[in-house]
Amino acid sequence: MRPSLLRRVLVALLVLLPVLTLAAPKKEPAAGEVMYRYTTPDGNMAVSATLNQQAIHAGYQVLDLNGQVIRREPAAPPEEQARRREAMEAKRQAQQRARQDKELERLYAGPEDAVRARERQMEALDLRISYATNTLSQLEEKRDQEVSVAARAERAGRAVPDGTREAIDGYERRIAHVRQEIAGYEKDKQAVREQYEPIIKRLEELQDS
Repeated sequence: MRPSLLRRVLVALLVLLPVLTLAAPKKEPAAGEVMYRYTTPDGNMAVSATLNQQAIHAGYQVLDLNGQVIRREPAAPPEEQARRREAMEAKRQAQQRARQDKELERLYAGPEDAVRARERQMEALDLRISYATNTLSQLEEKRDQEVSVAARAERAGRAVPDGTREAIDGYERRIAHVRQEIAGYEKDKQAVREQYEPIIKRLEELQDS
């Protein structure tokens, strides 16, 4: 190649080099070499090495480690945001249900096992109710005896002894307390039924699936 022609080629390459450099696509840094800047729901600007779902919905900027903006991602349209939220919620519920199912299967061998666990708790409460009911009957009987003593004194025109009045009052307080205990046990039985109903139903569904 003649020297004059060579010089013209070199000059042309020097002129085109900046243009070619600008036209070449920039390679975005790999994960771990970028940061993300986005606006939080309370209006503050945040910079993080990871993206959360809110930032993905609302739009964000990709920064290099020097803080220079590499790329801007606009906010998703409202309908797309709604679709993503619904999908995320469905995924969250499915994951939660899977964890709950795994825990149920760890605790119970099957629906029959859960039924037996429920019945054991019911039987324990029934035993407490039976004991409290017997106690109540004894207290009522003793109270009635003291009431009879007071009635005889009044029929005879005598004052009711202070000890008899105090005994009646004491039995009444104890009777009221035992009745509250029995009512509480009955509520506990209803709570056990309500607690195990969805457990047994879900175990039956898992068994049939």
